[in-house]
Amino acid sequence: MNLKKTIVAILVVSGMLTALAGPIPASAEAAQEKQQEQQKAESKKVQIDKKLAAKLQKAVKQFAGKEIKLEDVGELENGLVTVQSADGKYGVFLDPKKEKIWSVSVKTTIDKVGKKFQDKALEQLKKAYSKKKYVFNKEVTQSQSYDNSKGKLGEYVTYNLDGKDFCARVIANISEGYASVGATIDIDKKELDPKLLKTATEASKTAFDHQFDVTKAQIESEWTRHTWMLQDDKVTIYMDSGKAVSLINEQGNKVTTNKEITEKEATEAVAPLAKKLFNIDITGYEVKWDSLFKDYRFIEKDDFTAVRAALDADKNVVYIKSGSRAAAGN
Repeated sequence: MNLKKTIVAILVVSGMLTALAGPIPASAEAAQEKQQEQQKAESKKVQIDKKLAAKLQKAVKQFAGKEIKLEDVGELENGLVTVQSADGKYGVFLDPKKEKIWSVSVKTTIDKVGKKFQDKALEQLKKAYSKKKYVFNKEVTQSQSYDNSKGKLGEYVTYNLDGKDFCARVIANISEGYASVGATIDIDKKELDPKLLKTATEASKTAFDHQFDVTKAQIESEWTRHTWMLQDDKVTIYMDSGKAVSLINEQGNKVTTNKEITEKEATEAVAPLAKKLFNIDITGYEVKWDSLFKDYRFIEKDDFTAVRAALDADKNVVYIKSGSRAAAGN
């Protein structure tokens, strides 16, 4: 039974039990919801043992230049944990299983960020989309990488500079003196190029037979590359140079093993779309199941993934990606 069917079954059974037992009093229902929320929150908490706590304390002291009291529990998300200081100002980001610290951070203010970094962020934002006025928020998050092998702070410092409808991340290398900037900018639907919308709408119809009606639009910018992300209630589309390069059905349920659909069947299902969407003929490509991302890689040569796709149990495409997004799996 797939996830959707399981959820439906649970809801049906819950409804039957409620009908037999009578309505739940409002106070009891509220208490039940509160308990469920509390249990969900608690499940994300990770207890930090004394040995790891000492390591975290050492890292944050190096970063802050003084003793900082850390919480004894961390917040778990996607397998990684953030441990905050008691005052909420500092944080340590780590992999708890490997006891590996990724970075240490602090909440600071924009006046503590060097003008050259602010200017670099503004330059990238304007390069990506010049029609907006960019004003940074006062609060800034600054973080520094951590070298676990040497037990000391690393060479990379990151500044998260946010503002209304945008955010910019400046990553600076301390020793070599250079910095790179990545930015994300929210764009109003009314400001979108009609040609861009038309291309996205046609791609959505081709891939999922879905009438696309954009509700959210962003530009993701790094170096000279500016990628559009367009989204509605069902589909997310990434576009480079006016062309769709990645299409995702957010409501799809992909198979998680290649036992249900063979590599040959996957090629037969994906090839027509790859040709129509990306003008890539994958019929002669090698195809491999990717056990990490649970999808199919269509390999051109030298193990380069030219197209990546996930399928549902009925061999419908859940997502299909090309270029760097296919190669990286993101």
